Amino acid sequence: MFDPMKKPIATACLTLWLCLLAAAAGADNRQPPVPPLNWQSENLRDHPLVGRIWSVQKNEFVSVREFGRQMALARFVLLGEVHDNPDHHLWQAWAIRTVSKLRGSRIVEGAPQIDIIAMEMVRVDQNAALDKFYGRDVLVPRPRKPRDFARMLKWSKSGWPDFKIYAPIIKQALHEQIVIVPASVSTNFTRRLSKEGEAALADGELKRLSLAEPLPESQSTALSTEILNSHCGLIPESAVPRMSFIQRFWDATMADSLLSVATGKGGILIAGNGHVRRDRGVPWYLEQRGVPAEAIVSLRIVEVSSDSTEPADYLDGDADGRPVADFIVFTPGKERPNPCEEMRAQMSKHRTKQTKE
Repeated sequence: MFDPMKKPIATACLTLWLCLLAAAAGADNRQPPVPPLNWQSENLRDHPLVGRIWSVQKNEFVSVREFGRQMALARFVLLGEVHDNPDHHLWQAWAIRTVSKLRGSRIVEGAPQIDIIAMEMVRVDQNAALDKFYGRDVLVPRPRKPRDFARMLKWSKSGWPDFKIYAPIIKQALHEQIVIVPASVSTNFTRRLSKEGEAALADGELKRLSLAEPLPESQSTALSTEILNSHCGLIPESAVPRMSFIQRFWDATMADSLLSVATGKGGILIAGNGHVRRDRGVPWYLEQRGVPAEAIVSLRIVEVSSDSTEPADYLDGDADGRPVADFIVFTPGKERPNPCEEMRAQMSKHRTKQTKE
């Protein structure tokens, strides 16, 4: 018997199927994922710059699509941050996802494969813990979760902010199957470096890391000024050259971590905004070691200020006319204690302890 309801149902199913096919055919895999705009930080969420992306080279705001495309085409993607701002880590995780997604699209076909994510927060003396995390010393590796990363690397004792705000980066790295590697030396070696300076390095390391090549004079002066200001004027000027060298060594070491990939492969760096500066940070050392400037994309993720509503206010007074980064993403900020007051209290406590000893 003819059922008059079957034809409408069949027609509806066919229509839905055709619609799905059309949607799939028209889907644009060059479009980045939706960026994280559900802000975790509370200060100045209504600031006019919040959530916008500024191209330093173009001197204009750009779309998420243009920003994602530039990252996906680069060999090395340097993602800056303010360490304790959770929104910055959500944007970094989004950038990792975006690069991985757009590599599969025709617009970035042939771009270098991202093999590693080098993290400033991970030290070379934690390689054994990383081996355990990835199951490199077992026959059948177990699936791992971000909390395993925190536990095995003893994150709670590292001095870095709460792991829960870094967890999105680890989760995304695991999802994309990109290996995390150290970008920092051990704490003990940093202490040795602070005492011995260049003498702490093995023969040939100064030249290999491009530390034998001096920074342009204006950049060297700017770095010294930055160090004095960041220490609230509480350190003697005689200490600045040694501290400048340590900063340069850290930048050179991070560049070296990225260059550990195979020829033609690429990597992502997670580090503080000061390290991803194009004028004197990690990009400078990559270029000194033969990486073309156009193969690098540097992103600074910054907190907005109520006194600054123009993107140019956030360029940090580049001394040589070079851009400090390729892109700037603006986010709300966090409430923090006065850093100089905290530093004074810590130094006073240290002096008291030395007196008692």
